[in-house]
Amino acid sequence: MFKLPHQIGLTIVLSCLVLQIGVGQAAEIKDPMQPPEYALKKFRQAKNKNKPTVVSTKKVNKPQTKPLKLTSILYSPTRKIAIIDDQMLGIGGTINGARVVKINKHSARLVRKGKVINLRLPDDLSAIKKIPVESEI
Repeated sequence: MFKLPHQIGLTIVLSCLVLQIGVGQAAEIKDPMQPPEYALKKFRQAKNKNKPTVVSTKKVNKPQTKPLKLTSILYSPTRKIAIIDDQMLGIGGTINGARVVKINKHSARLVRKGKVINLRLPDDLSAIKKIPVESEI
């Protein structure tokens, strides 16, 4: 068998330990050619300072609300219901921020932000009259 002198073996072991420690530290070292963060920040500010700022002249429009559509009215002496945008609403009901204040046989009146909205049934729907039929049961 080949025997190494005591000092050479110790040197090899210590070299391996130094290499392991050195590898772990090498990951933490930053690029020495990279400028410090404060210098990069100052550079970016100076670069953006010369850029012209874009000012929009486009007028910002208010979001437009979809017009309400009255599709049907259920009207009786005891109950008045308007069907607006597929929702059944009685007097006092609200839809899209508008409150129902009046329901007639062919129209409904709503108020939104102080403005009155009158909805009317289409003429072809208001011409239909339903007559109750008595059954022979």
